[in-house]
Amino acid sequence: MQKIFLPKVDGVTVTLAHLLRHLHAQGVQAMLLGPSGGMTEYAGCRILGAFGIPFKAYPGLQINFISPYFIQQLREFKPDVIHLVDPIWLGVQALVVARLYFPDVPLVTSHDTNLPTYATIFGFPYSRRRCWQISSYLHSFAKITLVPSPSTAKLLRERGYLNLRVCDRGVNSESFSPVLRNFAARERWGIKSTDVAILSVGRLSLEKNLCLLVESFSLFSPKTKERAVLIFVGDGPWAPSLQQLCSTKNVRAVFLGQLSGPALGEAFASADIMSSPSFTETFGQVTLEAMASGLPVVGLYAEGTADLVTHFRNGLLLDVHHPAGPWNPHLALDPKASVACYDSCTDLMRPSSSFFGSIAARYAALLEVLIVDSMLRNNMAAAAFSSAQEYPWERCMGRMLGAYIDLSQSRPTPGQPVSSKPGFLQFFIDALVVGFAILVTAVLHLLYMVPTFDDVFT
Repeated sequence: MQKIFLPKVDGVTVTLAHLLRHLHAQGVQAMLLGPSGGMTEYAGCRILGAFGIPFKAYPGLQINFISPYFIQQLREFKPDVIHLVDPIWLGVQALVVARLYFPDVPLVTSHDTNLPTYATIFGFPYSRRRCWQISSYLHSFAKITLVPSPSTAKLLRERGYLNLRVCDRGVNSESFSPVLRNFAARERWGIKSTDVAILSVGRLSLEKNLCLLVESFSLFSPKTKERAVLIFVGDGPWAPSLQQLCSTKNVRAVFLGQLSGPALGEAFASADIMSSPSFTETFGQVTLEAMASGLPVVGLYAEGTADLVTHFRNGLLLDVHHPAGPWNPHLALDPKASVACYDSCTDLMRPSSSFFGSIAARYAALLEVLIVDSMLRNNMAAAAFSSAQEYPWERCMGRMLGAYIDLSQSRPTPGQPVSSKPGFLQFFIDALVVGFAILVTAVLHLLYMVPTFDDVFT
């Protein structure tokens, strides 16, 4: 059960598409429940679209609902393993159905989205601590919870999650490669031969921390400003505000919009540096794709990014936890530095924070190191490309399939659904279960707003 799928493209949907192709190649049958997107089949997998209504707080997402028809189809499918991807809304409904109808079928969950982070960013009145408590409880029903990076696994372990297994992602070396560099594309973007193009790829939304990137650009020395060009690939609700911010800050920026396929690979390879200022990632798919395209990365020493980028080897990382201490851009990272996550640095990263200017200046200094030093930039580009070769999709998919096999073999007998009733009676029962599942999900989202003891007394 998946909260999103193609045609929407992000790290989760890309991973799921590769998984379905891998399962099909291995002769494994699969069925997918997700938001209705017009697709009924993908790589031999039947897709059941769930009815949904637009989620106005985050354009592009929906609030989806399970149906009696899905329960009927799941009963006929007779799954050996049920995988819930990010049980937040639709996944919670599916969890209720799975426990009522398939109590002996093992569950796998995935954690790819830090709900407390997004709830805070978009102004939901949720308690972060309560969100973590409820999320860990929901994942506790799973025999295995898959996480995309070691840093995310550590974060979840500290918050009480159990049965964690790291299953990272991969990159297609044909779709993302330095050989796709296109100088004609750079000319179309208005980039001169002496310019350095800094790339940002992803949804243009608040959680990507793009205000830090723009602020850093505005702090460049006049000489660096003449050479630096900021390239945005992607679209999102913050696009108009971002364009206005770049204009106000006098930042030279090019907006290419949403790209896919060969055009996306060309955009990656035709830039010079990848910027990754986000501290809300659980992996960083576009960061890996940039590295495979031969780009060094300048990012934060934060969840997801810290697992891919090694400071002064294939990129540069900024530790944001001590913004007032002594620092210079050529310092090694403190070996005792802790990986940043939203919970630990949200107050520091707000533009209104007294430390935001210092953090932006340091991030600008790291970018300038690579803009000015072409030899270092080229050496790190080669190292980034080499590092990305360690992430073939086949390895990732093998680990995920391995989790399914481990669980299916751990049961003494194949799972059987709760026995069904005659026609109309079964539909009526299924409809009641659907209503109950939606009610449980809604109640949980109300509970997210209940403060914890620590919220009240600290």
